[in-house]
Amino acid sequence: MIWTLLLSVAISAKPKAATPAPVIDVHHTALRLEIADNDSLRERGLSKRSNLAWNRGMLFVFPSEQERTFWMIDCSFDLDIAFLDGNGVVQDEQTMVAEPGVSPENLRRYPSATDHVQYALEVNRGWLAAHALRVGDTLRAVKAWSAPR
Repeated sequence: MIWTLLLSVAISAKPKAATPAPVIDVHHTALRLEIADNDSLRERGLSKRSNLAWNRGMLFVFPSEQERTFWMIDCSFDLDIAFLDGNGVVQDEQTMVAEPGVSPENLRRYPSATDHVQYALEVNRGWLAAHALRVGDTLRAVKAWSAPR
């Protein structure tokens, strides 16, 4: 009886395997994503990180389409951002430049060029060009994620 109890405790104390990061295909390249689909995750974004692996990115998921504005608070490396509509069509792309030591109220803002933005994809600076992702391209796979309204 004690052996069974100890065995069941040992089994339940085993660390669970981490869930693999979701992956989307961008012009035949696997891009591993972190999903920011709630206010807390979207607000934190990629802040307080020293780097981002080359084929990794963060997908910001919003409940509906509208103009979106981003900034680089507590981020120490430059990023590219692609703004996508609800169908995953790239509407706008911009490069966001890290501004270490700049107070939040003085950080540069990066508004989308359209009010049809439901997703935003952040990757390392140069990644979008290196993988030929352009305005008008479609990433249908992003529609797999939704944010609560």
